[in-house]
Amino acid sequence: MNIQNENGYLEDEGDNEAPIELQEYLAEDCLKLDGLNDAIVGVTSLGYLVYDYEKIIEVFMKEPSNMEHDEAIEFTEYNVIGLEGNGNWVIMKNRDYYV
Repeated sequence: MNIQNENGYLEDEGDNEAPIELQEYLAEDCLKLDGLNDAIVGVTSLGYLVYDYEKIIEVFMKEPSNMEHDEAIEFTEYNVIGLEGNGNWVIMKNRDYYV
């Protein structure tokens, strides 16, 4: 379950770990994006989490954020894509094209 902090950002409750079924595949320096477990679609061969761009948008359109589609896109572009992850996660766009 996700909660919204005092700054309006989503955070995972508890110890903020990646889904248990993926943990054995993750690199030691793997970074996880808070509140976006529902957008995780896999792990790279280097052990970094892969997030689906459209699923990220969907997360922000649900409670507690309840953003409109355009608002969720803008928020994602600035606050997620704009993060400096040093290559420790991947955000995949146009997933349907590759699946």
